[in-house]
Formats: sequence, C-alpha cells, structure tokens
Amino acid sequence: MSIADEVVSIQKKNAIVGRAKELEKSLAAISSGKHLMIEGPVGVGKTVLAIAVAKHLGRSIFRVDGDERYTEQKLSGWFDPPIVLEKGYIKEAFSPGPLTSAMREGGVLFINEMNRMPEGVQNILLPAMDEGLIEIPKIGTVRATPGFVLIATQNPREFVATTALSEALSDRFELLRLDYQTEEEEIMIVAKNLPKVPHEVITRSTWIARRTRDHPNIRRGASVRAAMSIAQLSGALSSDMVEGIRRAAHMALPTRIEVREESKRTVDELIDEIIEECFALPPSAPGRPLKDEKKEEEKRRASRGDGEKRMDIADLVQMLELGDEEVSKSDDLGWAIAKNYSQLRMTLRDQTLLELAKRIAIKATIRRVLQLLGPVSLPTYISRSELRLGEDAEMDVESTLDLIVEKKHVSPSDLIVERREPRRLAVAMMLDASLSMSGDKLAMATAAIAVLAFRLKTVEYVLITFNDRPSVLKRVNQSKSLDDLISDLLDAHAGGYTNIDGALKKGSEELVRSTTKNAVGILVTDGNYTVGADPAESAGAYRRLFVIMTESHDCQPETCEGIAKNGGGRMYSVASFDEIPRVLYKVLRMVSQGSLATQ
Repeated sequence: MSIADEVVSIQKKNAIVGRAKELEKSLAAISSGKHLMIEGPVGVGKTVLAIAVAKHLGRSIFRVDGDERYTEQKLSGWFDPPIVLEKGYIKEAFSPGPLTSAMREGGVLFINEMNRMPEGVQNILLPAMDEGLIEIPKIGTVRATPGFVLIATQNPREFVATTALSEALSDRFELLRLDYQTEEEEIMIVAKNLPKVPHEVITRSTWIARRTRDHPNIRRGASVRAAMSIAQLSGALSSDMVEGIRRAAHMALPTRIEVREESKRTVDELIDEIIEECFALPPSAPGRPLKDEKKEEEKRRASRGDGEKRMDIADLVQMLELGDEEVSKSDDLGWAIAKNYSQLRMTLRDQTLLELAKRIAIKATIRRVLQLLGPVSLPTYISRSELRLGEDAEMDVESTLDLIVEKKHVSPSDLIVERREPRRLAVAMMLDASLSMSGDKLAMATAAIAVLAFRLKTVEYVLITFNDRPSVLKRVNQSKSLDDLISDLLDAHAGGYTNIDGALKKGSEELVRSTTKNAVGILVTDGNYTVGADPAESAGAYRRLFVIMTESHDCQPETCEGIAKNGGGRMYSVASFDEIPRVLYKVLRMVSQGSLATQ
C-alpha cells in the first residue's frame, strides 16, 4: 500500500477531514523510527492525528497527559509499599509506568501537552529516546523493544503555563506544526458532526469561532469545537436563529477564549461585537467584510519596509486620524506607534487621538514582549514531608518504609510524600530613566518584567525608575495591571542626571518588604552615572545583583562589571531593547536553579 493510500485509509477510519500532508509526514516519521513532536493551538486535532497514526501502525499506545505536578515516578514506575514491606525491593513489587511499559512492548508513548510537564520529568526521556534504555533504581536497565517511539504534542509559544523544551530534548524530535484548518474544512467538520443542523447556522457558527482568533482584544481564540457547540446549542435555545446563535455563543465562547490582559472590554461585550459583525454579512457565505480601499492603502503606505525602521510621524498621525480599528491589529504598525509614542505625545493635540495612540502602544508593547519571550516557567523543586489528610501527593516509598518498618501502628504522619513546589522569587527591577532612555524603551523593559511576573505567578517584583533620584512605580506587595504599568512608563520623561547609587539603595530597601528570602536585583542602565557615590559600593547590599547594560556610545562596561561583581551576579550586554525580555528570563531561571534559591 502506498503512503497516499495509507493516508486515505486513516482519514476514513478516523473521520478526519483534510490533513493529508500532515498525516503523510507523521507516517514517514514514525515508520522511520523517529520521535515526533506535533505543535499547534488547542482544538486543531493534534491528539486525534497522533493516535490515528499510532493505531494504523498497530502498536500499543500508552498515553500521558502533561501536568506541572507530574513526577518522574509516575512516568517510569514505582514500588508497591505493601509488597516491599513483605518481600523487599523485588521485581514483582515494581509497577511500571507508561514509559517503561511502552519501551518493553515496543509501543507508542503518547505525551499530550508535553510542555506542561516539569523539566525534570522531561529530561528522563533523553536516554530512552537516544539509546533506547533507562536505568531504574533497584530494578536495573530497561531496554526498548524495536518499535518503541515517542509522539508528543505541545501548545505553541504564546500559551500560558507552558515550558520551553530544553535544546537537548527538542533535538531528539521531528517537528510537525498544525494550524487551524481552512474555513471550508472547518465547515465540513461541523457539518459532519451535526448533520441535522441547518447550513447557515453551521457557517455562521464557524465564522464566529474563527473571528475570535484574529480579534485584537482576544489573546487566544476558539477552535472548531466552539463552532460545533454554538451550532448544536442554538436551536435548543431559541427558534429565532440570530437569538439562538447569540445565546449559544455566550455559553460556548467564554470558556474557550482568553481576553488580553490589557483589554478594557469584558468577554460578553466582545462576543456581542463579533455576533453583530457576523450578522452584518450576507447569509450565504459569511466571509470578511469588504475593506475600505482608502484605509487599506494608507495602512500599506505607512507600514512599508521591514517594520523595524522608524516611520514618519505624519504617516502615523494620519493613520490614527482615520480612526480605523484595523490599525491595532497590525503588529508592525502598532509597534511603530509604540516606538514613536514619545514624539506622538508632543505632536498630537487631540486628547482622544493621544489616548488611542497610547492604547495601541500598550497592546503592541505587550504583544512584542510575548513574541520575544515565548513560553516561560521557573524550575520546581521536590519537597518531602508528612502526608496531610485529603492531600493528593506522591509517596516517597523509601523514606516512608524507613519510618514504619519497626512500628506496629502506622499513622498519616508516618507517610512521607513528595510535593513539586514552585520557586518563589523577589525581584527589584531598576530602570535607568536618564537622558539616554525614552518612554518606549522603558516600556519595553517594564513590559518584560511585568509579563514575566504575570506568567510565572511566583515572582514578586519592585519596579523603580531613576535619574537623579529613584521613583518607585510598584512596590513588592502592590498590585498593578500590565497596561497601567506600561502606560506610566510611556509617559515617563527621560532626562536629567543619573544616580545609580540612589537606585540601588532604594531597591535593597524595597526588597526587605518581600516574604521570600530568595531576592535578586536587576539593573538596566548604560552605567554612565553622573551624580551620587560609586554604585559598586551599594551593590554589596544585594545577595545577587545582575546588570543589563544597554550599549551606547557612552556606555560604561567597566562600571557595570564592577556593580555586578560586587553584587554577586554578572553583567549582560544588549545591543537592542528587544534582547531584554530573554535576558531577564535567563537571569530569573538561573537564580531559581542556583544554590541561593531558598524559600
């Protein structure tokens, strides 16, 4: 049977619409003994495709669903305490995990949403993928039977609660990217699953779900599953099609979309807007509304080039005056407004237009940081203590047996369990706001730490800007939204003298308010201080202090190196502010993993 015939067979057996090229690539990889990583947003059929291919090859499938609480023991296997107490650490006491079972049977280990698993769990896969073996304490070496292969899925970069796979692990996979299917294919999928639903209900439900994916106020849109729910619910909710779809959308979409942090509108308001937009279209084939050609030409003219070159202020002002909502959807155009906001603030006299420019700049800055960062997470650590009643935790068999071996009666306090705990960090972020820095540069640096803190959850941070004196924009125990922080920084007037010593002293004072001992300072500056004492002296007050030096014609590498050395950290040099988010993340991970990472 040719690979094309195999693809058709898989499509028929599993009711898969389209995906011929993706199925062909999957078959080629797995039949060649290659491990496969399928990447794509929620609801594009990653799991369906993976399991369909595995079944077609006739191999046993062992499924694991990625979770940040998943442990190494669950993946490789564990010892049964009663048997160990009676007979000791014998093979019969060992319960193999899905990895061990898949290796022994030459089957498929399918890990769903692999980048939600802790790094430690991911890394035990390396020898299995490389050499086809793993070492299990007290059991020995487990070797893979021919046919063993790993298929994993992961969400794309912008999803929250995901971890970037290590380079070593990524290098062992062949990558298959799945995106949303075409509108025609999605309509076919909905119609195939709901044959009794009227065609117009299906097309409009599909259009509504697809519209959530490119709406400027929605960070994560809905999949075709949402379209099926809308279409299926609408008839039961109202005999009037419009009202039925509206009610169904308000039930189906809130759990399937994610509104941007900086959005001023509620999820219900956004759903109503999308529905109104949908029913303004012809009933036969909801598609994109016709665009205003004049506005489209203005956008093309304003955004020509690579998107990184500084645009003409007059062009940007003209775009804002057009009042086109599409302006906020263009990454290049939005970022141009963010980069030129300080000039626009001086140019625009209309307060309404200035507020529009600021909203676009805030959204564009956050989008930019999210794109630059990709998935983020801090390392976790395993803590061991007695079991708390009602707790779902993994037992530490060896430690527990040591406690109960000579006891006649066992109580819950004698059971030792392992917990995977997140690292907590306190960060003092100090940003140079002297003459060499402008509002958009400060906003980029601020957005980086704010987005990191939002995503990592366990980071408490202080935000300080400084020129001749420090100014605390956010204290460690203060709550402040992303857009408010970036708004403050965009409005900051860069200028004045540079007092790094004063900023470092203020940062160490603020860190004392933190509830965690794992504190770190991060200073963003060019090192060219003009007032105050030598900052290298005040750097000694920090347990760890890192310096991100922004390269310029008058930057002072020796000063920055001295500050970092006295602060027990190191200096990083960045040529572009686009580099700051990744450097910040690198520093936070390093501190969290290091010997000074204590609770």
